[in-house]
Amino acid sequence: MAISAFSSCLDCAVRHQNPLKDLPEDILKDFSACKTANLYKRGQIIFYEGNRPFGIYCVTQGKIKLSKTTPDGKSYIVKIAKDGDLLGYRSFFTHEKYTATAEALEDATICFLDRSLFMDALRRYPQFALDILERMGQELKCAEEKARDLAYKSAQERMVEMLLTLKETYGEAQSDGSYRLQITLTREELANMLGITTETAVRNLTWLKEKGLISFDRKVMQLLDPERMQRLLPYY
Repeated sequence: MAISAFSSCLDCAVRHQNPLKDLPEDILKDFSACKTANLYKRGQIIFYEGNRPFGIYCVTQGKIKLSKTTPDGKSYIVKIAKDGDLLGYRSFFTHEKYTATAEALEDATICFLDRSLFMDALRRYPQFALDILERMGQELKCAEEKARDLAYKSAQERMVEMLLTLKETYGEAQSDGSYRLQITLTREELANMLGITTETAVRNLTWLKEKGLISFDRKVMQLLDPERMQRLLPYY
């Protein structure tokens, strides 16, 4: 449903976490006047792979799972988006349909920005366009690194690396030096992020738990000793 109580783009805190941070007031006012703010419940779809894009989604709160479907019908997660992330912009730059499905991992609030306004801002403000290109470059780098990891690293190594990466983005430091992950992912979702079976993911999580490196409080994971986990990697 539409949310009318959201702040304007000028006052939005997450704007400072993405390329919109440097846009002038007149453009941000235009965005505010035309944007649509929506609440998505956990499990709701924001857009589907194969649909045509009509604008940009800006995540103001919540975590969003972006997943692709393989020709044999399997699904794998390509990215977890968070507050401040922009979704869907690459597809209309390349005149393609969405290449992934976006689904809310938790209750989320997301603003939709019309394509024409966004493109106008890109044409008028070169720095904004450069910031978008830089973000696209970073995403391409991440995709290349993931492809390399699938080819050369074991499932065990990839699991450790992914948990340490989640710690950097979603970890909440505890007084004992451990980190509590502020994101809830099922074993199947973890497996889909790594390109492995759920059984392999469970086996590796059990291995880390038996070594005293992770624990679970209901569905929330805690990394008990990130430094020891780091030392499990061969290039440490």
